[in-house]
Amino acid sequence: MTDEVLERIKRIVVDDLDVNLLYEDLDETVPLFEEGLALDSVLLVELISFLEKRFDIVLQDEVLNMETFGSLQSLARAIGEQVALQRRT
Repeated sequence: MTDEVLERIKRIVVDDLDVNLLYEDLDETVPLFEEGLALDSVLLVELISFLEKRFDIVLQDEVLNMETFGSLQSLARAIGEQVALQRRT
């Protein structure tokens, strides 16, 4: 499921955020902040909002941290876990 989640997140970044990147140029291991995609706080809030809407989840406080948002891969893992957790409840 993580590959599917990763692809959906990449689409959100390219299609919905103002990052001026092509889908093919996104490296899922690059950091989301600073030297990587250089997301700022406004884009981060937008990304969280899009993720919650598209995956029909509410991100729990414990996943809203720098480790989760370290890269697209770590974000996909966390989203996949949240989706699985919320499906069980």
